Amino acid sequence: MKKLHKFYTLLIFIGIVFIGRLYYLQIYTDKYILNAFNTSIKQETIIPERGLIFDRNEKLLVFNKSIYELIVIPVLIEDNFNVIEFCNLIGIKKNIFFQNLNKAKSYSKYLPSVLIPFISKEQFATIQEKLYKYRGFDCTKRFLRDYKVKGSTNILGYIGEVSPKNIQNESNYYQIGDMIGWTGVEKSYEKVLRGKKGIKYWMKDRNGRIIGSYNNKKNNIKSISGYDISLTIDQSLQNYAEKLMFQKKGSIVAINPKNGEILSLVSSPINNPNLFVGINRNREFRRLIQDTIDNPFLDRTTQVRYPPASPFKLLIELAGLQMGVVKNNTTFICYKGFRYGNKIIHCHSGIHGVPIGIETATAISCNNYFAQVYKRIVEKYPKDLAKGVNEWYHIMKSFGFGSYFYNDLATGEKGMIPSGDYYNKKYGKKKWNAITIISNSIGQGEINVTPVQLANMVCAIANKGFFYTPHLVKKINHKKVYNSHFIQAKFTKVNKKYFDFIIHGMEKVFLIGTGKNFRSSNLKMAGKTGTSQNFIKKNHKIVSLPDHSIFILFAPVNHPQIAISVIIENGGFGSKWAGPIASLVAEKYINNNINRKSLENRIMNSGLHNVYSTIAKIKRMNNLYGKQSFDKKKY
Repeated sequence: MKKLHKFYTLLIFIGIVFIGRLYYLQIYTDKYILNAFNTSIKQETIIPERGLIFDRNEKLLVFNKSIYELIVIPVLIEDNFNVIEFCNLIGIKKNIFFQNLNKAKSYSKYLPSVLIPFISKEQFATIQEKLYKYRGFDCTKRFLRDYKVKGSTNILGYIGEVSPKNIQNESNYYQIGDMIGWTGVEKSYEKVLRGKKGIKYWMKDRNGRIIGSYNNKKNNIKSISGYDISLTIDQSLQNYAEKLMFQKKGSIVAINPKNGEILSLVSSPINNPNLFVGINRNREFRRLIQDTIDNPFLDRTTQVRYPPASPFKLLIELAGLQMGVVKNNTTFICYKGFRYGNKIIHCHSGIHGVPIGIETATAISCNNYFAQVYKRIVEKYPKDLAKGVNEWYHIMKSFGFGSYFYNDLATGEKGMIPSGDYYNKKYGKKKWNAITIISNSIGQGEINVTPVQLANMVCAIANKGFFYTPHLVKKINHKKVYNSHFIQAKFTKVNKKYFDFIIHGMEKVFLIGTGKNFRSSNLKMAGKTGTSQNFIKKNHKIVSLPDHSIFILFAPVNHPQIAISVIIENGGFGSKWAGPIASLVAEKYINNNINRKSLENRIMNSGLHNVYSTIAKIKRMNNLYGKQSFDKKKY
């Protein structure tokens, strides 16, 4: 037994020695890793082409162009490596070489990393001839985006280098130097567009030069190009809408109410996506991100929240009808505004001292009428005001306000619709009343919405009670997308029978209301102007700025094909800028022609440059600089 015990002890001791030696070799030396790299087989990763992007009419918007990149595996660099000679060959300074090499080492000593991006074909040919002399370095082919448009960046987006977080999340796919969609559909459809990487194996001679394929290409893995996508966007309409935004900040959103397809999505200032391609992209990115006055990276269609002003009055009336606090024949007499105590919400409708009904109130935008309706909504349950506001709140939510759409847009904000519970928490139970929150009746107060939400509201009105989730992609790989979330109608909490009263009033906007000066003679539209109060709060200080110009419409009235919201920042009255722009966009889409050439020329050749210059001075004087945001999502 003693001999057997000694034998087992010796066996265990030998095992421990072997395990210790293996651990040392694997963890503390590079010997076997280097041996693996020194074999006669080279592995080359093949980057697939990203899918192309088309508009709804299969017009090509985004395609690819090839470039070359110099990659490095740091562990293979020889001790006697001639840095100066190598830098002269590839045309970079010594400090840049070490800066990029250290970045590659921090990622991995053993995995390939991009050392020099954006190498031209001519430069690649020169480098390739002598690259075999420098172990650890190689060239690879990659694809960059080429945009055939000079705008639409908020839609298309752009690609950039992966971040450490991207690599951590998908280490089985991404490596340092890879490109990924940063914004727009490039981001939201990244996994569709990127494709699948391939691998090629090559035989090398003792000098590291390729002498042929390995094993007759049997081990190669073919790369798969990304799928093409076709957007719902009508690029001709998009281009036209962008021209109308000359020297204007704001947004234009156009949606097909029949299916929720977004036809145009303009955010101004407008960026050229080609600025973010190539060697100068980081410089352009820094230049634009430092612009805290114009905030050019902010997508004003989805990320900016505005008080909706008078267009929101339409929902006040619909909620009043649905809740039974008013009827379609209810009238109110306006005495130049809604008076409460010593205060007044002024009304500039021009009709005073006579009973005003729903259609006329909509057409002339009577503040008193909608304030009276909202007061009745709040006071529906006199002993519990929060209950009435909560009932109204859920009706507003059913139109898509105060919530994310959970669609395929890369960014989004849910906006704000205050509930009765919100006011109980803010003021305390029974410490507020209808007058406290009366500003909500005219689309001000705590209410704020995004332009895409406002356009979606127009779709719900045009459809008399339902809408489809606004979305951007129509086809993937040239096959129609059937997403149940997009094709299923979402019904509001308002009965269909009430919408006709509102629609008739919206028609009258172009007959007797604020839209009569820019109505089209050959297209019947229904619309609503808005003038949104605009001020900035900072450190208990309120700075008033010029109002925003807002307009919504749908057309044609009998068979709606397009629903539009336009917001022109600091544009003043809704009828001055937003209204004419919305009507021109509708006419262009429906008729493919503009009869009102003088109106078109005025809008395309005049803007608000002087207004924005003045506002910039006010912001500097008051230290009011807006921060740009990129990570607001709808998920």
